[in-house]
Amino acid sequence: MADKSGPETGQSTLSETAVGDYLLANPAFFQTHRALLTKLAIPHPAGGAVSLVERQVEVLRQENRRLEQRLVEWMEIARENDRLLGHLHRLAVTLLIATGRDERLTTLARSLRKDFEADASVIILHDAKAARAVAGARHLPREDDVFTGAAKGLQGAEPLCRPLTEAHSQRLFPDTDARLGSAAFIPIGSGSTAGLLVVASQHPKHFHPGLDTTYLVRLGELADAALRPADA
Repeated sequence: MADKSGPETGQSTLSETAVGDYLLANPAFFQTHRALLTKLAIPHPAGGAVSLVERQVEVLRQENRRLEQRLVEWMEIARENDRLLGHLHRLAVTLLIATGRDERLTTLARSLRKDFEADASVIILHDAKAARAVAGARHLPREDDVFTGAAKGLQGAEPLCRPLTEAHSQRLFPDTDARLGSAAFIPIGSGSTAGLLVVASQHPKHFHPGLDTTYLVRLGELADAALRPADA
């Protein structure tokens, strides 16, 4: 009996999905059907046609470029982390040899400007008496608008980075003429109960919410050490 199957009789054909699934399930298919590689052609985005092998090579090249770019980014992050670690180490050593609290705080402020790209910085203490005893510190109670607004959400020892409004900038740095666009609120003491080290930048995205705050935590610890009594 003649075979009546064919396009005219509605013969079912393999779907593209089925072909794709089969090739995925049999990745060695073209190793045993090498001749097909010279006959297949795949449209290229740039026009014309290329063989499957050429297209695969191009895909691998693109993936390699993406991986190289990611490697470059990771290396840049590693260099930046190494730079920050060096600055933290030098600051810690300088604080150790400083004589008295005033010198330690002066050293801290200088390092923030020079090494950590701060356009302004201030130590905020919640206790008025403690603030009066520390040169350069400011007293702001916990219920101040700065903490219910700019620093809202500050919890535990984790620093908070975000844009800074003009009103909050003036509230935190009344003696600074520069327009400060972003700030890092860094707890000092146990869970910010004592106060905060606020470091600000004129750039609105310098201290952004996605910033890795590991080095800021260390700065908070050094600020806490610098605030030891004047005769320590």
